[in-house]
Amino acid sequence: MSLTRVLVRSGQLAGLAALLGVVGALVWANVTELPSYVVQADGHATIAESDVAKLFSGNFWFVVIGAFAGLAVGVASWIRLRSLGWMVAVITAALSVLAAIVCWKVGELIGPGPFAARLAAAGAGDQVRIALTLTTPSALAAWVFAATAVPLFAASLGPDPEFRARVARRRHAPAEDAALAGVSDG
Repeated sequence: MSLTRVLVRSGQLAGLAALLGVVGALVWANVTELPSYVVQADGHATIAESDVAKLFSGNFWFVVIGAFAGLAVGVASWIRLRSLGWMVAVITAALSVLAAIVCWKVGELIGPGPFAARLAAAGAGDQVRIALTLTTPSALAAWVFAATAVPLFAASLGPDPEFRARVARRRHAPAEDAALAGVSDG
C-alpha cells in the first residue's frame, strides 16, 4: 500500500474517531448520573451519603463507552489498514486516544460546567451538581485496549497470508523441478 493511500485512509479513520468521540460525549453526558451538593445556610456544601457512590459514575460510563467506541475504531482500522501488518495496531492506538480525548473534552463542554463557579454562585438550599469530568485519566487506557485488541486478535487468529503463499508455490511448482526431485549433481 502506498504512503499516500495510508495517509488518506488514516485521515478518514481520524475523522471517524473524532466523530465517535463526539457521539460518545453525547452519550456520556446523558447517561452519567451526577450527584449534587446541597448548600447549607452557613455556606458550606454537603453531599448525601447515597450520592457519594455516584461520584464515580462519570468515570464508569467513560470506560464503558470507551470499550464500545474502541472496538469500533479497532474494527474500522483493521478493515482499512490490515495490509500494513503490525503498524495497524500503532495507528489504531493513536486513533483511540484521539477518540477518547474528543469524548472527554466535548463531554466536559456539554456537562453542567465548572463546579467551583456554580457552587460560589449558589445560595442556601440550592443543589449544585458536580461537573462532568474525568477524574481518573487512566480511563483512557480502556479505549486503547479495546481498540488495539481487535487488530491484534484478528492478526493472530486470522489466516496467515505467508502460509497461503507457500502452499500456492508448492502446488504450482514447475514440472521440470518435480522431475528432478531426488537427482543430485554428485
